[in-house]
Amino acid sequence: MSDGPSHASSFDENDYARPNQPWQCGWAAAGHACPLGPTKWGLCRSAYECSPYKKADTWLCARTKARGGTCDEGPLPDGTCCKQIQKCQPTRSVLSKRGVCSLTVFTAAIALAMIILGVPNRQLLVSPGELTSQHSQVVDRCEDCHAAVAGGAEKWIHNAVSTQAAQQQSDLCLRCHVELGAQAKHPHGQTPELLAELTRQRLDDPRSPLNLANSELVVAKSIWRPPGSDHAGLACATCHREHRGKQAHLAELTNQQCQVCHVDAFRSFSSGHPEFAEYPYERRTRLYFDHLSHFGEHFATTSASGDRKCSDCHQPDSAGRYMLVNEFETTCAECHSQQIQDDTTLGLPAISIPGLDVDALVKNGRTVGQWPSDYPLHVEAAGTVSPLQRLLLRSYDEYGEIEQALSEVDLRDLREVDSAQLQAAESLVWLLKESLYDIIEMGHPELFRRLNAVLGPEVNEEQIAMLANSYPLHMTITMQERWLPNLRAEVQARRSGTSLPVPEEIAVTDPVIAIQQERLADKLLASGWYLHGSSLSLRYRAIGHEDPFLKVLLDIGASGVVSRRDTSPTHATLRDLFKQVASPFSAGRCTKCHSVESNPITGTHVNWRPYRRPLSEHRFTGFSHTPHVTLLREEACSKCHPFSEQQRDANSVFRPEFISSEWQPAMDAHRFTSDFEAISKANCAKCHSHDSGRDTCLTCHNYHVR
Repeated sequence: MSDGPSHASSFDENDYARPNQPWQCGWAAAGHACPLGPTKWGLCRSAYECSPYKKADTWLCARTKARGGTCDEGPLPDGTCCKQIQKCQPTRSVLSKRGVCSLTVFTAAIALAMIILGVPNRQLLVSPGELTSQHSQVVDRCEDCHAAVAGGAEKWIHNAVSTQAAQQQSDLCLRCHVELGAQAKHPHGQTPELLAELTRQRLDDPRSPLNLANSELVVAKSIWRPPGSDHAGLACATCHREHRGKQAHLAELTNQQCQVCHVDAFRSFSSGHPEFAEYPYERRTRLYFDHLSHFGEHFATTSASGDRKCSDCHQPDSAGRYMLVNEFETTCAECHSQQIQDDTTLGLPAISIPGLDVDALVKNGRTVGQWPSDYPLHVEAAGTVSPLQRLLLRSYDEYGEIEQALSEVDLRDLREVDSAQLQAAESLVWLLKESLYDIIEMGHPELFRRLNAVLGPEVNEEQIAMLANSYPLHMTITMQERWLPNLRAEVQARRSGTSLPVPEEIAVTDPVIAIQQERLADKLLASGWYLHGSSLSLRYRAIGHEDPFLKVLLDIGASGVVSRRDTSPTHATLRDLFKQVASPFSAGRCTKCHSVESNPITGTHVNWRPYRRPLSEHRFTGFSHTPHVTLLREEACSKCHPFSEQQRDANSVFRPEFISSEWQPAMDAHRFTSDFEAISKANCAKCHSHDSGRDTCLTCHNYHVR
């Protein structure tokens, strides 16, 4: 049964309820409201307890049973009730109060809206607070950042209940913050697959508390759905809260916010944070510099360098984050300039006249024309063609077969070769003469055309032009006039099909005079192109640090080391060129300091510069050197980076992670031994403690990684 109020079964058992009337009797709260109630204007009628009725000639009382029934006194003679009710102050009914309240609120809202739309600075009236100083300088309108402003009232209502509003808001943020990349709404700006892989690596770490049989991918879980599924992503406002004043820090997060996703929680940096293991040494340095040998041996034995400090070679970058290596002139030139321009090192052969067994060729009926086999100092001429000269010869169609036939032949001894190889040797002699003739006659354009025909698919034109334009034509002419004076007449006669001129004997120069002439030439041109009479070759020495010719040779040669399985003749020649120039004992000794590395993504390249991380790059971890160097000065270097105590091979001239046992650059940058011990967490915790307030996650870790 219902427990609600019961109603009288007869009209005289209760007063008549008037719930829809705007006013009610003031005595209703006391439980004895008058039966008539107030007027519709809320005025008390000061009525009587009943309205007597007349039966025949007698007035009878009509008071209800709820008010005590018929009174003893009865009505007055004129029919008026003898029980007058005291006047009250009528009150509004509940329904009326609700109506008045609703009308008041509605009217106030309309008035407020009209005020907001009417004042000049109406946006300030609805703004929840000031923008940060950064945004206040570039944002003029609410719609620049709020997607709902662009629509009407329906759009506002839709965005108030829509689950996509936060994502639309984030899209507006990313219209300006394009540097965050296409994955900006994923955790850390990384793809779900990469996050899952990073978490798997974390789980595989035996030091991790997450290394459990049923552990979930905790980091990947922070994107709310499994990797590979469609998802909206994290909204910017999840972490960045605006309208908190000009001085608010948008990127400031608490440790608790980080640990919403990273459930591998710990108490503080000093208590629970993992050790750094081998951080930050992920690979070898791009410049080969042995700190142990320099500080332990070289600096100690050189008076001018005896007081060397870390800051002599390293300074923070403009942002104070990373330590950069100073320029060569201020750090290395004092000791190493002479090694680069060392005139005791034989220059790199560009064009040479190889040693040739002329007697064997003539004896077998082969024609070679004039050849400087009896030149007095022709004692170092090689029996093969230099790699740089082979690149030039490869532009001639017939050279491929010649090279293949003479692949195992030393031109200085042709006594045991077959007729095909003798024919190839004769063809090579005339091809060498023709190539030299073409260079002399047509100059640099001919050099560029032929080199571009060979290297075009592998090397860009700028490098080829640099290589061709560096070639000294005047010395080539001198070379021809000194060692092959009949060259022009011989090549012209051979190409026209006429008989060759009778070879003229090259005037024999007194050996003493020849040595003096060569030394004079070396003295005049010791730092560049020069003619080397002992090997009948045009050679090149470095003109100093950052030598442009040697640099382009190494870069071009490195393009042939992309894949050693590529057996094309051009790649094979490029590899031979690289092997010749990349030796730490070659002219310029470039690879004595500049490492070479190879990987499937970037190919093979020489590291000409030390690593300088772009200021726009953000990794998971970051470190600012400036405050540490400023506060701790020189002590900071040795305290954080103590020298490694691992034993080195004292008999090794070069460290094997940079130079192999074959005197060639080691190309795996991740096989190395660091000069320093790993950074100690306990050392950092001396300053970065809970009491100092400098042990938050964001002190060292970045959220946006790019």
